[in-house]
Amino acid sequence: MGQHRNEVDRRRGVSRGLILTVLAVAVVAALVVGWVVLGNRLTQDGDSAANACAEGPETVTVISDPDLAAPLAAIATEFGKTRPVVRDKCITVQVKAGDPKVTLDGLTGTWDPASMGPYPAAWVPASSIWSAQLLASASSVVEGTPRSLVTSPVVLAVAPQFATTVGGKLSWLQLLPLQRNDDGLAELGLEGWGRLRIGFATGSDLDAGVLAAQAVATEITHTDSAGLTTDDTALPQVVSTIKDLRKRAVPVPDGSAARALPIIAGPSPASADIQAIPMTEQALYAATRGANPPQVVGLLPSGVTPMADYPVVDLTGPKVSAAQAEAVTKFFDFTRLPEQLRRITSLGFRGNAALPAANTAVSFPVTANPMAAPDPAASVAITDLMTRR
Repeated sequence: MGQHRNEVDRRRGVSRGLILTVLAVAVVAALVVGWVVLGNRLTQDGDSAANACAEGPETVTVISDPDLAAPLAAIATEFGKTRPVVRDKCITVQVKAGDPKVTLDGLTGTWDPASMGPYPAAWVPASSIWSAQLLASASSVVEGTPRSLVTSPVVLAVAPQFATTVGGKLSWLQLLPLQRNDDGLAELGLEGWGRLRIGFATGSDLDAGVLAAQAVATEITHTDSAGLTTDDTALPQVVSTIKDLRKRAVPVPDGSAARALPIIAGPSPASADIQAIPMTEQALYAATRGANPPQVVGLLPSGVTPMADYPVVDLTGPKVSAAQAEAVTKFFDFTRLPEQLRRITSLGFRGNAALPAANTAVSFPVTANPMAAPDPAASVAITDLMTRR
């Protein structure tokens, strides 16, 4: 009988209390192990976050054409929200508006941080007439080939009656003959308007005038499908035409295209001191988008269309660190994303994002024949013809 009870007890197995005790110990152990693992992971994540900027912060300066500075600064703020890290440095991009002549002089001569701020990692002037001068004078500070960020065609800002009458009949090559002939505009249907009184902006605003001169030289040399060369710009007809074009131009107040617009739009456009001035489409759009804009319109002459190309000039040398060079490349890759680029194109620049609605002065027409860019030396030659006395 005792033997039977023992066999039954063995079949009943381990007591329920012991099982619960073992399970409780196992759960506690699992919790302890999990807590330790989680703590180690959090510590590692914290160490990784700290190590991501182990080399500290780095500020990257971009010098921009003044018309681009505000939208580029806004994009730089968005770029900062992505917490960019390059070579263990936390990156901040600052965009500063810069006069192109002052910037060019600093990059080709001595950069004065006290008056000019930190040395830039990139420069975005309004057009390649500036990057061409930099390449001609100090190519060693330029990294790679400048690449256009956005564009804007050069148009003639004229009175509406001028555009309505002359539209489709005027080419860049006709500018000089119309300047020379005392009754030249009558040939295009503008009776009583006399000769063409065209002005060219100067100083930091000279891009459109120089680009218009490039278009004149392009039509003289018939280099529609290829850019101007130094041989082209040395031709006597090119040299004499550009010099005479500039010599016969009427003065522009303060050298500013915007200051010329109220004169063009005056009560008597036919007798106005200035009847036309080259300017970028974007500059004309900006000048006519507010309340009570001057009554002017953009006229696109036939033939090639010169384009302001807003090149991104990456800079190199001992004043640009490897982290800054990499960071500025990442910044402009970010800028070229359509959702960022629209901050720029919404102001009237052309690029891979939507344009704004047309206004009374600018309709954003298709530019069917954009002018091929001249080689840098040829660009410098035309700039010299338009600026040197």
